[in-house]
Amino acid sequence: MDTEVNSAQSPGEGKASTALSSAVPSAPALDLSKTLSIQKEQLEIYQRLIETLASSEQESAAVFPELSKSIVSHIATLQQLKDDLQSVFNRIRALKMHFRSEYPDVFDYVQSLHVEELDDESSL
Repeated sequence: MDTEVNSAQSPGEGKASTALSSAVPSAPALDLSKTLSIQKEQLEIYQRLIETLASSEQESAAVFPELSKSIVSHIATLQQLKDDLQSVFNRIRALKMHFRSEYPDVFDYVQSLHVEELDDESSL
């Protein structure tokens, strides 16, 4: 029976099947052949997976420097925006302090209107 199964296999599989048959004498040769066939399919799948991963890694390595520069640029832009907003808010605070000291009555009146607007919005 071993010779019939071995004749349908490639030479490498026959040697492996014979080695497995001698290592596990109670297992039928057909089951060992099926196991070898499944393992060979799995090996091919893993080899294709390794090729795909290697290709993906190469693409990532090629794009990484460009993306690194881009993110550094974005971070610098965000920092500049933050600094600009801080400057605007500082100027608004300075103007409020100036108007509060120049026109305290008008400033208090406007502030009271603003508080009433906030109260109206919160009741909705």
